[in-house]
Parts: sequence; C-alpha cells; structure tokens
Amino acid sequence: MQTDDAETAGQIVALGRVVSDLQELGNVLNAEQNRQTDALEKFAVDERLKELAKISEEQRREFDALDFVGRLRLGSGRALWGWEEFHSGVLAWLLDPRGSHAMEDRFLTEFLRAVGVLSEAQTADWSHASIIMEWANQVDDEWGYLDILVLNEAGQALCAIENKVFSGEHSEQLTRYRKALERRYPDQGFSKRYVFLTPYGTLPYHPEEQKHWMPATYTTVLDVINQIIEENENPVKKDVCAFLRQYATTIRRNIVPETSVQQMARKIYLENREAMDLIIQFKPDFIAEAKEEFKKAIGRQQGWTVVYERNEWVNFRPDSWESLVTIPGEYSLLALNIDWRWDGGYPRLGLVVPPETDANREIRNQLHRAFLQHEDRFPGTESWRSSWLWLVYSDPILDESDYANWQDQVAVRAKIEEWVKNFAENEFPAMNDVIVNCLREYEAQKNAG
Repeated sequence: MQTDDAETAGQIVALGRVVSDLQELGNVLNAEQNRQTDALEKFAVDERLKELAKISEEQRREFDALDFVGRLRLGSGRALWGWEEFHSGVLAWLLDPRGSHAMEDRFLTEFLRAVGVLSEAQTADWSHASIIMEWANQVDDEWGYLDILVLNEAGQALCAIENKVFSGEHSEQLTRYRKALERRYPDQGFSKRYVFLTPYGTLPYHPEEQKHWMPATYTTVLDVINQIIEENENPVKKDVCAFLRQYATTIRRNIVPETSVQQMARKIYLENREAMDLIIQFKPDFIAEAKEEFKKAIGRQQGWTVVYERNEWVNFRPDSWESLVTIPGEYSLLALNIDWRWDGGYPRLGLVVPPETDANREIRNQLHRAFLQHEDRFPGTESWRSSWLWLVYSDPILDESDYANWQDQVAVRAKIEEWVKNFAENEFPAMNDVIVNCLREYEAQKNAG
C-alpha cells in the first residue's frame, strides 16, 4: 500500500510539472500572439502606407522614358536605373566641362559645392578639369577601378567619386583608391577630396576612411539637376533640359529614399518586419497555385500531356507531335508553354522551339517556312533564330483582377478551365493542322529519301 502511495505521489508530482510546463507554454504562446497582434496593429496605422500608395499611383501614371527604353534594350525586364554603370555614366557626362550638354563646368561646380568640396568663398577654376571613368589603379597587387575621377591639374586639385547605388563597398576598395591617388599625386599642395555617393549618404565601413571620404546622397544630385532645370536666367539647351527632366524623374522614382517606392517600401518593411513576415508567411503563391489548375485543365484534354515544368512555366504537347517526328538524343521538337516570365508576370501561352542542331536543322527550317505562310496563327515567327525560341501566342490568360480576387478560387479555376477548353476547341485545331501537315510532309520526304 505504501508502494502504491509512493507511486501515486510520484505521478502527481510529474503531472504537476507537466501542468506547469503547459501553463508556461501557454504564456509563451499568448505573449507571441500578443506581440504579433501589437505588430499588426502598429503596421495597420502606419501613415506611410498611404504615402507609399500615393507615390506608387503617381509613378504608375508618370511616364519614365529611361525606364521604358532600358527595358526594351536590355530585354530581361531590368531597367536602366538598376545598373550602377548607367548612373556613373550620366554623372560623368554631366560633370565633364567639355560634355555635349554645353553647360561647361556649371553642373560640376554646383555639384562640388553641394557635396562640400568647394565653398562659396573658393574661386578655383574647374573649367578645364578632366573626367576619367573607371580610373584603373593597383595597390598591393590588387587592381581596382574608381568610378569617377575629376582631375583639375591646372588647379592642383582632384575629386574622387565612388558611386554605390544598390551595392556596398567591398574588399577595402575605398582605402585602396585613396592610397592609389596619394601615390599618384604625392604633392602636399595638390588638393585631394573623396566623395562616397549613395542613396542614403552611407558612411564608409572603416572608421579610418570616414575621416577622408565625404558621404553624399542622390538627393543632392537631384537637387542640383532641378536647380539647373529651373534656372531661367541661364537656361540649358532644350534637348538637354528634356533629358535632365527624365533623369530627375528616374532618380526621384527609384533612387531617392524620400520619394522612391523601392526605398520607402524597404524602410517600412524594416520597421514593421514582424508584422510583414507574418503576412508574407501566408501570402498566396499565384504561380504555383495557378500552375496546378492549368495542369489539371490540360490533363482533361484528350491526347494532351504535361511533359515538363519549372518554377515559372509548364510545358505540354499533344501526343500526335511526338509520334510523328522522333529525333533520338534531342530536345522535344515542339511544345506548348504556359509561361509567367513575360512582362507583367501574368501567364501567356507560347510555342517553344528548341535550339538548332545538326539533327533537327532540316525539320526546323521546314517548320519555319510553314509558320511564315500562316503568321496569323504563329505570331513572332519573323524573329526566328537558331537558339531557343518562344513564339508568344496569347494575351495574358490571367490579369491583375484575377490576382486581386484570388480568394475566389472557384472563379479563378473556372476561368483557367474555360480558357484551356476554348483554346483546345477553337484555336488549337488550326495551329495543329499546320504543324501536323508539316511534320507528315517531312516524314514522307525522309522515308522517300
């Protein structure tokens, strides 16, 4: 009896510990929940969200020529303002007293004053200064390239500018650049000033370099540009003024923290990280979820097979294409793609043609000729090339209204199914006739030969 009592007593003690641990866990969970609730409430009343929405809407309506042209030229959807080299190139051009802008040393002098290199009392002549981009230097067997060197040999002065837009300093480059310039221009009477240009006016990483490099911001660049644009007594050429306005728009929209959607959103996130991470944790994956619905809809079409998929596309084809032409060891000859990689990030249908090889060159050329005869069914054929080829066949299948209404999965699923069904019944047959006839003709020629 005493043994049973001792055992029971031990179990009671053990249960007491469990109850205590559960209470502690409950307290932790309650505290976590309260912290998340507080974070969400703080985030919900952040007035900068309204400002961010306002700026975003203004920028959506505002045309940025440099952004537009850059995306066309680069092809990857990356805009000019995302390339540090672009900003360094524009600044070097503006700083050059002999630049085609015909402002002589006007921008250069105003910029040097704005960043603290010159004062109003100084009368140094910078009109004959040279601008050197990517000034090459070697220190301790390591090569480096200073973004911009403003060299005023007649005035015995220089200004080094290291430009960092979306990256940070690395490998002690500021120290190396300074040492290289000190070795190249050792004369104590030669004035040497160093400017570290960033969106935020970031200080150099090493305290020693903070004594030498003056932080400057893109707000300063924007202010100098606006000052020149708005100065009526000494106006710049109309074409230069038009470019400066566009560049000012680009800086204001994308670089300057106070007015850049990117920079403002980043700041809001960092100050509301717990709330935003909680929201992000449960945000929908539009591509993955829509891709599953497309795969189901494709699988319902007789003779259609999903053959491959990656993060942003799903590849399928009718069985008839595979059975007509088989090229051992080669990529599939043709495939249809639901692809999210086009501009805007919405799914489109495309026809995929693999790269040219010795084995597929003849049939590939035959398909090209057939597509040219039916360009209305195969848009983009005029851009035919020997590498991978995507012929965009459709407008976006889903759009922003679908993403905004993503909670209504039934409606989204119905739209996808309806689109696939409509394509299969009304548009694919004409496309398929051209392809199948071409493949059959090729097979007949090959067999006859």
